[in-house]
Amino acid sequence: GDVAEGRGGVWLKLFYCLRCGDLVAANSILQQFGTAASEDTSHVDQSVSNIVSQLAQLQQTRETIFGDGTHGNARPARPPASSLLHPTQPMLHARRTVSDLYQRTNTRSSHSGGSPAEEPFHHYRTACLAMLGGAESISEAPALASSGLVKTVEDYLYATLWHAICLADGGPVGGMGSAGGGGLRKVSSAVARLGVLVDRWGPSHFERDDARAGVGASDAVAHAARGGTLGGHGEGPSPSGGWAYALPLLASQRYATALAYVAEAGGGLGLLQAAHLGVVMDVAGLSIGDFSLEGGADAGRAESQRRLLPVLVASYSASLQGVDAGAALKYLVLLSDKGKFVKEQVQRLLLETHQFTTLAGTIQPDGSRSLAALDAYFSKKRVSALLVDAAHHAMRAGKPADAAELLVLSGRFGALFELMNRELASYLNAATPEDFEKRQFWFRAASQFHAIHLATGRTYVQTALDDDGNLSLGNTFQLLMNLVVFFDRCREQQWEGAWVLMDNLQLLPKTESEMTVRLEAFRALDNCVRRVFHHVVLSAMEALCHLFRTTKQSGGGAVAGGAASNINLNQQNAIDQRLDEFRTRARLLVTFARLLNLPSLGDGDTYVRISQLEKNMM
Repeated sequence: GDVAEGRGGVWLKLFYCLRCGDLVAANSILQQFGTAASEDTSHVDQSVSNIVSQLAQLQQTRETIFGDGTHGNARPARPPASSLLHPTQPMLHARRTVSDLYQRTNTRSSHSGGSPAEEPFHHYRTACLAMLGGAESISEAPALASSGLVKTVEDYLYATLWHAICLADGGPVGGMGSAGGGGLRKVSSAVARLGVLVDRWGPSHFERDDARAGVGASDAVAHAARGGTLGGHGEGPSPSGGWAYALPLLASQRYATALAYVAEAGGGLGLLQAAHLGVVMDVAGLSIGDFSLEGGADAGRAESQRRLLPVLVASYSASLQGVDAGAALKYLVLLSDKGKFVKEQVQRLLLETHQFTTLAGTIQPDGSRSLAALDAYFSKKRVSALLVDAAHHAMRAGKPADAAELLVLSGRFGALFELMNRELASYLNAATPEDFEKRQFWFRAASQFHAIHLATGRTYVQTALDDDGNLSLGNTFQLLMNLVVFFDRCREQQWEGAWVLMDNLQLLPKTESEMTVRLEAFRALDNCVRRVFHHVVLSAMEALCHLFRTTKQSGGGAVAGGAASNINLNQQNAIDQRLDEFRTRARLLVTFARLLNLPSLGDGDTYVRISQLEKNMM
């Protein structure tokens, strides 16, 4: 009100120009008033005009002395000959002169017992001298304790940071660690001290809602260090969305604590804001950590701060994935320099959303994969590797169906056949309803894969297997599909069909001369088939036994007399011949089982059961 109504003179106007950071306006005001050697409060000392003029030259055409010199990247940045943090010697000399003037003013005021009543605005002059001279912060100056110039958090932060900048003594940038404390060492110490104070005061000092007094920002950083996600896990959003405390933290370069607190206290919106601000800071080259001059910082705290940005972005990405998996991926790739973390998060996105088509595309008739969201950020080779890694993760998580779909998309048909063969073999002789259901699932999945990718005219799967030297996996796949049909026929008591199929697979010897050949063929089988082969032999013997019993029963009724006797005799001879064939095959099967050493492959009584079935046919 005093400024608007024209009261307070030059010092009041000058103070608010300094408070706004507009030194060009401050210089313009001083040019309207004469200078005098006198220290009367109605005039401005020449040293004040000098320092303001030099600061106005630093500001140039920017809105404030702290503004962007590129005007929003409209023009290239040019390193200035000097700056607030690297002042020239004339500027340092002018600042010391004003500082001396401030000291003399304070001394005279203390000797006179305070300012006369006719100088109601004397504190503005004192504040201006303090700010321009840099002797002490107006937020802590005893002479200004009752002035009321520092009323808000923003006033305190501005005054403290202004004073910190004034501590730069013109030394080299690398002089921060010099023994004399040159360069920016004093500035850094002042900022670090402010950060410690803000951290010590905590959010309750800045938030208006006392109900959140117990919420600690450092707890959020520790939560991130343990691998947790952020965003709205507190007692509800703070009145300011976390910014009442975050802004002082940012001003004092406590970046990690600020971002973690906004994400934690601001709910879903806070997570959005913290993630985006963190990404912008990272792109700008700012270290997302808490500034400190202490050399031996706690290793755990440093690690939590290092992980904070990836956790923020991953948490925000996770909040989007249920609505738009593509948008969730777009945020994850912002962390492209975080290698392993990005890989793990993309795998998580794939497996949690099951949006395989959106993220990875589909297989085309020529065997190629159509372009999808992942291809916008990764090479085709990298996408394939990500899909394979996600498939392996799915297997470890007990989700083989997801793994199979991912392997198809990756084009790694060898790995896919290994997976399907292993699953088909595992449930080949399903003994429980649950196992039988799984076997049916894998059989249907394998049949569908065969119909789509192994149809006539489609050779890309065989070509891929041949290129990798894995054609044997395809042969094992075909064998296992036939064995599933064999076991289904046994379960449905279609013994004739089961035995015919087994004969056609040429797994078992038909004559003594074939024994060696079949033994060698067994040893050449894939390990997943060999491990369950005892089930195959036992079921084959059971089929043979049932056929023997049925055939024997069919020759029971003989009819007497003439031609009928001749017919019956011929039938009986045929039946006897077939029974002898069954006995021979059973005997060969027992010998084959013994040579295979089946007890070491399966349960201990498999061979005993096979032998007993053979004896029942004698």
